[in-house]
Amino acid sequence: MNTDTQGPRITARSFFRELRTYGYTPNQIIRIINELLDLLTHCVQEGQRPNTLVDAAMEERLFPRNAR
Repeated sequence: MNTDTQGPRITARSFFRELRTYGYTPNQIIRIINELLDLLTHCVQEGQRPNTLVDAAMEERLFPRNAR
């Protein structure tokens, strides 16, 4: 098991700083975080690899099933 505690903290701070640099508001960042948590939750529940889930979620948003 990876016991690296600084890596995730540094990554989160860098990600937050980048989002703020690009002009995202705190409320927009909260929505991004919620979306990430939803994707991760679904990934864990389905036992899928994260990149597979993101690809599927992206495809569904771009090409909704009811529009196909």
